[in-house]
Amino acid sequence: MFRIIFISFLFLTFSAGAQVKAPSRRVYLDKNGVIRWKDNRQEVALFGANYCLPSASDYRAAGYVTHDRKQLVDQDMAHFARMGWDGLRLCLWGDFENTDGEGNLRNNDHLDLMDYLMAKAKQRGIYFLLSPIVTYSSLWPDAMGDTASIDGISKKYKKSELGTNPKAIAAQQNYLGQLLNHVNPYTQTAWKDEPAILFIELINEPWHHSKDVQGSIRYINALVEAVRSTGCQKILFHNVSQDFDMAAAMQQSKVQGATFAWYPSGLNAGRTLPGNYLPVVDDYSLMGKPELSKMAKIVYEFDHPDQLTGYMFPAMVRTFRSVGAQFATMFSYDMLATAPYNLGWQTHFFNMVYTPVKAVSGIIAAEVMKQLPRGKHYGTYPANTTFGPFRISYEENLSEMVTADKFLYANSTKTAPPNRAALKKIIGYGSSPVVAYQGKGLYFLDKVKEGTWRLEVYPDAVLVDDPFKMPSPGKVVSRAISRNWPMEVLLPDLGSAFSVVPLNAGNTYATGAREGKFSIQPGVYILSADPHFQKEALPRQLGYLGIDEFIAPKDQALPLQVVVHPQQEYPLGKPLLVQAEVYGPKDPESVTLFVKQAGPRFVSVPMKQDGGYTYTAALPAEKVREGWLEYCIVVKGEGQTFNFPSGIQKSPYDWDYYGSENWKARVVGPIIPLRLLHPAEDEKGLAVTRMDHDFRFNVFKLLPASHTGEAAFRLEMPWNDPSVEDYTVSVPVKDKISGRKEDLSAAQSLVLEVKGVSRKHEAYITLVESDGTSWSRKISLDPDWKALQVPLRELQRSRGAMLPLGYPGRFRYWFEPAANRGGPGDRVRMEAVEWLQLSLRPTAGKSPAAGSNSWIEITAATVMFHK
Repeated sequence: MFRIIFISFLFLTFSAGAQVKAPSRRVYLDKNGVIRWKDNRQEVALFGANYCLPSASDYRAAGYVTHDRKQLVDQDMAHFARMGWDGLRLCLWGDFENTDGEGNLRNNDHLDLMDYLMAKAKQRGIYFLLSPIVTYSSLWPDAMGDTASIDGISKKYKKSELGTNPKAIAAQQNYLGQLLNHVNPYTQTAWKDEPAILFIELINEPWHHSKDVQGSIRYINALVEAVRSTGCQKILFHNVSQDFDMAAAMQQSKVQGATFAWYPSGLNAGRTLPGNYLPVVDDYSLMGKPELSKMAKIVYEFDHPDQLTGYMFPAMVRTFRSVGAQFATMFSYDMLATAPYNLGWQTHFFNMVYTPVKAVSGIIAAEVMKQLPRGKHYGTYPANTTFGPFRISYEENLSEMVTADKFLYANSTKTAPPNRAALKKIIGYGSSPVVAYQGKGLYFLDKVKEGTWRLEVYPDAVLVDDPFKMPSPGKVVSRAISRNWPMEVLLPDLGSAFSVVPLNAGNTYATGAREGKFSIQPGVYILSADPHFQKEALPRQLGYLGIDEFIAPKDQALPLQVVVHPQQEYPLGKPLLVQAEVYGPKDPESVTLFVKQAGPRFVSVPMKQDGGYTYTAALPAEKVREGWLEYCIVVKGEGQTFNFPSGIQKSPYDWDYYGSENWKARVVGPIIPLRLLHPAEDEKGLAVTRMDHDFRFNVFKLLPASHTGEAAFRLEMPWNDPSVEDYTVSVPVKDKISGRKEDLSAAQSLVLEVKGVSRKHEAYITLVESDGTSWSRKISLDPDWKALQVPLRELQRSRGAMLPLGYPGRFRYWFEPAANRGGPGDRVRMEAVEWLQLSLRPTAGKSPAAGSNSWIEITAATVMFHK
């Protein structure tokens, strides 16, 4: 049985929109397919997220942690406003949960929550894209055995017949008509007349029948006519990214715009994906199809799944703007109460409080949408890492925006704004030349008037587990910790001494700054240099926020936790450096590293606090011996002992110590080979070419090698599919290389333990660097095991496979060499390699005969060094 966890929050009675007008502006589509505001003819540019609480898995996830789903709506829409987001996709699984088989509308809790969400989002200044038909089961993934609670259109009819069966089409028309005529009891407005609904996407990701152009036109027009029959004049869209061949039918239909999605890192990896995906998002050229040139374009879903980065969102929106998108909503926003567990959608994770780095990148992405012109391209990676007032960096895990009056950064930065005196808004995580902060929560600084700023600080959000593994309501992956941390604010109008006055309800923490420095804890504050400052003189609102409004979670009741990213190898002759994050509500009394090399005895090394939660220890080089070692970390605090990773309450120096679950590594000399491929360990982390949209499983096996019994990968080229130009297995090796970077300047060759048969196929080994530049060599195969030596100097600059393959469709398959590479003497930079790839490709001009498949087995790939 699920353990029900209740989270309480700080609230104020605040009627958002009491002084700020709710969305009421109208839009129109000009002759070039550009969406414009009617009042001033300016282009529309909106950004936000999908928010799925009223339906399906998010509806159930909310029920696991609270009985008041409307309270979650209140909290999350306040955070939308805090981020400055103004776009929301309303995705309603009405075709499952709100209709019968004939499309008759059912007014139930799902519909009531959607009505409530609309009303509350309107109060926060947000405009909507409505997607009333979803097509995917509302029971996925946690209620697949429950078939009694739904009996809607999409249960009665298969997805494949929604666009072809006349009865299914009639049911959808009936549903659309009734839904748009439905009157929202919270706004007293019918959906068809709701000014905040700007766009309607007729059906989410339908089963396209693009080869039947006339049938596709009839289906699209049938849905358009159902909407128009109600008197609704919203701009209507149809999906194209599930099948770009639909562009021709859409051009000839009555629909006005195209919707598209993009997941460049694939979906459902089941783990956090390492590596640099910026080269993957240089372009989205498929949206440039001539048939779509006069159609409006919006992005209904996007994300970089299975990653928490500070740079991908702005990069993706940069590319969306280059193809003319005017509305983009990431998928999907995690509710504040479910976010600690990432309960909503395993492969996605985004919440303003619990994913602060990604959240600031989302705030910056909204600015990218508004500030970059449509249709402008910025080149290829890495030349496109600066665009307009924006900069992104894989190496720094950073995006930032620097204008005359705004300074936004998703991680610590050394960039300085041009004129601090002109700043009016600062949003950040970490530290900058303007704000120094040791905490791990995001913060907002808004200028109220000269010498007066509003500071909003959120709890630290720390990852204590991989958020992309299988979720559970009983497993916290992101932990909130409310602590007092030093902060320094350097703004000319505040000066070096100013007061720090609490604003939000229940907050009594007040202090003052000296030399711009003070300590702070989560809450809302006024920083003022005015000795006569009075709270009563403050405005009631800051945009769509109450001036004293603050919604943040209470800390979870969790013990001390230690998070280490263990290194597999350490270089001989240098101090053995170990770093750990120690998470708890207060600093521990002591943190000690215990290291055991040959023999039963541990050596202890005190770990020193480097700042925030980070502790570091170094075992002196003269005490580090070549060979295998293991280590653990012991934390003492509040009269208790915590041993990590074993979890026991014992120290290795205790007489009855019995811990055995330790981290393990090895110490190696500079010429010891570095093994990059170990199939038994790498199976869960690899990515493999997806054959097509439906055929997603991997065509490889893990089996014992016939000569040693050690695990080996076996790849077989799908000979019966002539369209497959490449089949690649890609193994991340960044973590393996990280501990040996200084040795890699002496790397000489790559030795592959391999065998195989290439019948009209060729085998290739490829090393892919972080900038996408790839280095390959064709390898010869033999049916008997052999050690094949590939000198690194013989690797040629080439193309690597972009894996995991993006979704939907196959936008780009190949990494091309980075824009700044290719000069004389350019060669593989082993210290920058992030993936090792093994590929089978058809030999040019030859097609395999039936029954003749090529295969390859590999059990090791090892870097050899100069002796």
